[in-house]
Amino acid sequence: MRAKILSSTSSFKGVTYNTNKTQNEKGELMRLRNFGYLQDTKEIGPNEVKNFLIAHSNRNSIVRDKQFHAMISCKEREYTKEELTDIAHEWVDKMGYGKNPFLIVFHKDTANNHVHIVSSRIDKEGRKINDSFERIRAQEAINEIMRLNPKQEANKASDTLREFSFSTKAQGMLLLENLGYKLKEKDQQLILIKYGSVQGRIPISEINQNLQSYELDNTRANQLKAILDKYSRIYKTDPTPLFEPKYRSKSNKHIGYRSDLGDFLSAKFGVQLIFHGKDAKTPYGFSLIDSSNKNVFKGSEVFPIKRLLEAEGKQQPYHTDKSKTIDFIGGKVKLRSAFNDFSTIRQGLEHHSLRFELREGWTYLRTSQGAVSTKDILQPNQQQALEDYLDLSEEHSLGQDQDEFDLIPILHAANDEDDEAIHGRKRRKKRRGDNEITR
Repeated sequence: MRAKILSSTSSFKGVTYNTNKTQNEKGELMRLRNFGYLQDTKEIGPNEVKNFLIAHSNRNSIVRDKQFHAMISCKEREYTKEELTDIAHEWVDKMGYGKNPFLIVFHKDTANNHVHIVSSRIDKEGRKINDSFERIRAQEAINEIMRLNPKQEANKASDTLREFSFSTKAQGMLLLENLGYKLKEKDQQLILIKYGSVQGRIPISEINQNLQSYELDNTRANQLKAILDKYSRIYKTDPTPLFEPKYRSKSNKHIGYRSDLGDFLSAKFGVQLIFHGKDAKTPYGFSLIDSSNKNVFKGSEVFPIKRLLEAEGKQQPYHTDKSKTIDFIGGKVKLRSAFNDFSTIRQGLEHHSLRFELREGWTYLRTSQGAVSTKDILQPNQQQALEDYLDLSEEHSLGQDQDEFDLIPILHAANDEDDEAIHGRKRRKKRRGDNEITR
């Protein structure tokens, strides 16, 4: 997950850039917050948004470039538009812009899902919001939201490198690059760079020791040959070039390839198919990172690339299974999205297939890393709405009319409601039967 601060302007060109995307069906407006009288307008144009931001920013006559514009992106389709929107909303708060007018626009025109955020650098009192070390703080805020410890990540990457068998230094570097690191060699060390900072160092001598012990695993190479031979006849092998998203740039940087066959191998066998090529041209080679058996293979050791690219029966695409258990971060984001991006609670919870359980009268969201209390994720009024919905859902399982809870509206944090009154309510009716609810 990356956060990038984009250019500041005096005319809020970021609004025009993003609304052009929505008008060309390459983007979608996901959030519009703190825009006063415009907030509930059904049809709102870019000029109205820009004029509101300019009027808000005119509280300060000293600062010239008052636009705040940023982008948050994930790897390929790792996060949905709803998930990215909630991550961006939390990030805006951490960066100090949460009380300012801001909009979040999702872009779907590149290989990597990403959102743009546009706001004002001037707060309601006319003061400039602190932008010291802004680019560093931007990524630190993302790491905090995603609960990442970059130094620990780098240590794990070093351990991973030691566990794998590979025949060249380039293959070892490919393995690290595939973990998201940019690499530099200096003073006989391989420097690991991520999130714009140095996160770790690996002595070149360690890599050389690994190379000395390398032996080609012929048994596994033959297994992979049989796998490629079989499935290259079933799934599309055509490599699709991937590009790094560039703001206001006509030529994007080529960063690699993907294929339906590669997606299948990764999901089914834990094998990553990485094509090698330049300038988005037909690849000249490929490598296989076999995470299941801790090997990196040169493609030609396993299967001829010409035969791979010209395999017959390439009509069938591969669709990734999206029904896997959500992790803690995904669960947190999906639950917030259920309350912010859908018209009813039922729609939001069923869209994200969220599962809950009851412990000592409190509701917990189930994730692959354990259960997390929903009161630590939702606003108090949203928490109460969730509990009411689950109560009614349980009654439905005992014979209640479905229409009654189909129409329970979403309670957004912006709704006027007395939080203290909510806290003072009796939180839960006594339930009967199984405590786990699947929606």
